Amino acid sequence: MRLNRRVLLRQLAGCSLFSSPLAMANSDQAWPAKPLRLVVPFAAGGAADLAARLIAQQMSQSLGKPMVVENRGGADGAIAGVEVARSAPDGYTLFMATASPLSYVPSVKRNPPYDPLLDFTPISYFATFTFFMMIHPSVPVTNMTELINYARTNPGKLSYATGNTTSILAMAQFNAANKLSMVHVPYKGEAQAVADLVPGRVQLMWATPAVLPQLTKAGMKPLAVLLSSRSALMPDVPTMAETGQNLVSITPWGGFVGPAKMSKDITERLSRECAVVLRKPDVKDQLDKLGLPGRPSSPEEFAGFIREQLQVWDRALRDAGIGKE
Repeated sequence: MRLNRRVLLRQLAGCSLFSSPLAMANSDQAWPAKPLRLVVPFAAGGAADLAARLIAQQMSQSLGKPMVVENRGGADGAIAGVEVARSAPDGYTLFMATASPLSYVPSVKRNPPYDPLLDFTPISYFATFTFFMMIHPSVPVTNMTELINYARTNPGKLSYATGNTTSILAMAQFNAANKLSMVHVPYKGEAQAVADLVPGRVQLMWATPAVLPQLTKAGMKPLAVLLSSRSALMPDVPTMAETGQNLVSITPWGGFVGPAKMSKDITERLSRECAVVLRKPDVKDQLDKLGLPGRPSSPEEFAGFIREQLQVWDRALRDAGIGKE
């Protein structure tokens, strides 16, 4: 009986050790214990999707568990955003968030389906998306000043295509700032917009590097890039600021978030792993070719950026005369 009692006491002592706060914290080291999923708010094949798959592949190696990319397009990214926001905050469901679901949707909707500041856990910024203003060769202009003058003297003659929220807002802000009257032709995606730009059914659009080969081959002319500095993909193309268009203020950004209330340990681990991946020369080179100059951030830095961009996009929508839906 004494022996059994001593054995029982030792067992109880062991149980109390493993239920202590320290032991509970150490148990988080088991994460990840199963595959992760990275939800992308766009269809497969675009720049965001290709970047997500590149980073997911690298993260799978560093985390020791597969990171599976799932495409959930529609509603400017809101469908994917809702799904992630409602997921368990266990670190196994992540969101490749962009300005569309986390800046545009909350700013343009009267009743947004989620709160970008309260319903997600920021992990890391990862890149700025590159957009070039491309114009059809039939339009007799070679630079931004000539485009503005031509559009002013030919109101309603030019049509512009949009296939995403960045191009919608950037063109609306550009037109409002310069008091231009152009016809807006919206498309479901960039590919459909390009199909009408090449034959000249529309005359200009903001285009990502994913479609640049097709556009340059067809003789489209680049007038500006929507970045704070010139792009290595087209180093001779000036920034909007260099053309005097400082009022186009939005940033087409991308980053990683999870559902709200993810643990700090898992959030910081993911942020560190993301930073390691983004600093790899081969990853950086591939992102640059996609027009996605990458840079990591801490969760705190990214949270501040999301808050700032929400204000920027909200103000830009008002300035462009785009009301809430």
